[in-house]
Amino acid sequence: MATRTINLPLDEALVERVRKAGPTPDVISDVDAVERALAIYLGDLAIEAAQAAEPLDEDEAEHLAVEELHAMRRERRDAA
Repeated sequence: MATRTINLPLDEALVERVRKAGPTPDVISDVDAVERALAIYLGDLAIEAAQAAEPLDEDEAEHLAVEELHAMRRERRDAA
């Protein structure tokens, strides 16, 4: 997957909230914080779509979310 840079106007306070919600708020960059928030959002969407298609128990839903997150990270790593 090719990576291209885009510029987005984001609320600085919102990005800071995302950074502070992480395990190491002073270590991650704003870009990493936004990417992490988007990955979580996409994982939540994947869970909702899977549950709408077929009822899942909590463990199955969590497993699916983890698989989606790992797939996204693999794509990002392979694109680098």
